[in-house]
Amino acid sequence: MKQNKTQELLRIYRSLKSQREPWDSWWRSLRRYVLPNRPSSTDIFQNQQFPQDVDELLDTTAVESCQKLASAHMSYITPSHDVWFKWSAPDHLGGDEAESWYNTCSEIALKELTASNFYTEIHECFLDRVAFGTGSMFIGTNKEGRLTFSNIPCGQFVCAENDESQVDTYIREFTLSGYQAVRKFGLERLGEKLKKSIQDAKNPYGISFRFLHVVRPRKKLNKHTPKYESVYLSLDDEIIIEEGSYEEFPYLVTRFLKWGDGPYGIAPGRLVFPAIKQAQFLNKILDTLGEVAAFPRILELANQIGEVDLRAGGRTIITAEAAALHLPREWATQGRYDIGLNRLEHKQEAIKKAFFVPMLELWGSRSGGVTATEVMARENERVLLFSPSFTLFVSDLFQAMTRLFSLLFRLGKFPEPPPCVIRQNAAGEMLVNEPQVVYQSKIALILRRLQNEGVDRSLQRLAMMSQWAPDLANHIDWDKCFRLTARAEGLPEAALKSQNDIDEQKLQMEQQIAETAQTQQKLHPLIAQLTQTERE
Repeated sequence: MKQNKTQELLRIYRSLKSQREPWDSWWRSLRRYVLPNRPSSTDIFQNQQFPQDVDELLDTTAVESCQKLASAHMSYITPSHDVWFKWSAPDHLGGDEAESWYNTCSEIALKELTASNFYTEIHECFLDRVAFGTGSMFIGTNKEGRLTFSNIPCGQFVCAENDESQVDTYIREFTLSGYQAVRKFGLERLGEKLKKSIQDAKNPYGISFRFLHVVRPRKKLNKHTPKYESVYLSLDDEIIIEEGSYEEFPYLVTRFLKWGDGPYGIAPGRLVFPAIKQAQFLNKILDTLGEVAAFPRILELANQIGEVDLRAGGRTIITAEAAALHLPREWATQGRYDIGLNRLEHKQEAIKKAFFVPMLELWGSRSGGVTATEVMARENERVLLFSPSFTLFVSDLFQAMTRLFSLLFRLGKFPEPPPCVIRQNAAGEMLVNEPQVVYQSKIALILRRLQNEGVDRSLQRLAMMSQWAPDLANHIDWDKCFRLTARAEGLPEAALKSQNDIDEQKLQMEQQIAETAQTQQKLHPLIAQLTQTERE
């Protein structure tokens, strides 16, 4: 049975790898000119960790642009120094108690991400997303019960989407040394070929083996089985080494922009690839022209070989015949460096535009002071250009955020959930409702800023109209209005009182007012009598 399953998974792997081949050719080209420090799957399987053609790069415009755009992803989508997301209660729950619990969980999650290797690995993922159009990352926990993340370089995995355009089948290609394989799986689980190789090897660190990690939906689901199955295979022995399961999909696959119906994305560099290659060629030509200008070609008579002194201040004795022919003299040094430089600058500008570099350097050429309104307007314009790619990232990140919430909940990192967020599934198990994700990055906040600006404009209009119709203020639920806008602006949950505390405080105030009114009512006849007595 296991052998049949092994062959089935290998057929799936080979089929998906065959479908990936057109992308492989593009990734090889982009890797050479855009992200040359990223090894391919061939390099990994051949134990070659660094590409040999990296020194052949003549123009680094695409490399630098890729780095800048990946860094902008970090600044505008997942900033490590800021709150970039919050979990919110599902719409059907509502209530401030549920909202407060989910917000508290999100604050804990951000601290856990900071304590993990998330920001290091997501930056590597963003580099692949920008350079190749597709980035991927594994989300899991280590043996110490902490979050761990691992970037999976583009070209080292194959994947497939379901009917809802979500990646739900993923096969990772990787290698392990003999030492790593034994540590991860145990010697007894490995195939005979691997066991013999490791036992015979004098240095288990110096030999490597090929493996696959397959994650796919289970064919048959029941109430108690996890949704995804996990299988580790040895490509050297073609056997299953380990089987397991995942409650949530453990891999993030994010695309810069979608291209057709496939699971892989299109990179900005692909759209300007001719300009990238031309920039390499023009740089080579300009380097040649510069060398010729510094060390010009010399035309001389055959009998002058070795007699022309090219040193600074050198003297060359020539014959009358050579003087009549104007020899020796510079020859073929009339190339137009300025024209070549102008063409190169045009190509470099096209590359930078494809990678949004002019947008990222919007303030670079700005001199003098600017008003707060102008800053906000320019920032809105700059950040909103990211919105198509950001929207796709939000869609791709949905499964990963669900995975993150579930992992932290199972690790016991969250406080005890209130009854209002717990539900019962078909199997009778008590589960916590999955939260909504509210993104708080610069891009998301600018979009939400427009919503808050709408609230501010409405309240300003209300203030003007209330002069003639004071009852209009009754249309506003002031408590909800303030709490919604405060959370949208990123106010920490700890700074807000719970709704129960506010309701209790209001009730106490109402009771005090009622008691004061009753006391005044009781004292009113006595005060009236005393007043009457004084008058008499």
